[in-house]
Amino acid sequence: MAITLDATFDPSNKWTPIEEGTYPAHITTLSSKEMNTRAGEAIIVNMTYKVNEAVSSIQQSVWEMDGYNYKKDENGRKIPVFNGGGSQSKISCSHLKDRVFYDNGFFIFTDTSSASKNSRYFQLLENLGIKCEDSNGIKKLVLLEEEDVLGKPVYVTVKRQEYITKDTKHLAPDQQEKRSTFKVSEVKTWEDGPTLSVDELEDDVPF
Repeated sequence: MAITLDATFDPSNKWTPIEEGTYPAHITTLSSKEMNTRAGEAIIVNMTYKVNEAVSSIQQSVWEMDGYNYKKDENGRKIPVFNGGGSQSKISCSHLKDRVFYDNGFFIFTDTSSASKNSRYFQLLENLGIKCEDSNGIKKLVLLEEEDVLGKPVYVTVKRQEYITKDTKHLAPDQQEKRSTFKVSEVKTWEDGPTLSVDELEDDVPF
């Protein structure tokens, strides 16, 4: 006779896909490392972001699904699901609450010959309200530290990125395996969002 387990399954709790968009979150970790690149020596700054419960007030469009994949029409476009009023159905983004996203890193090129490549990092500093010293129109960049960003409320723009798996990179293009993930491409201050203390951040750690 089969043994009853504590494990359960709720058929009404359907999987909801992540959509590209901008969501409220908090910065939960910060790290940096030095690396040699084709453009010279650089420092790479990485952060992680945990989506705040306020995301429940944001809505996303509903599309026809085939398992975990979008159904597409003959032109390769996603097929919308319509409500009774003839408009595309919308659902809450509550499934994103507590979701953790990562970025691809913000590069700081320390060689003056590559200074023009620092625009993305400078934009990050501006978006986070971090001031840089100005010397005759030249900005002196600063390296972010944990006290500058941990617990800071931000809006993160999340984009889907496709990549080739490590094990198939050496194969011919038609044999390579492609997967996708969502990464944070832009960060801006969430002006009226709540700032989390270090203790509050530690309470979120599951160990």
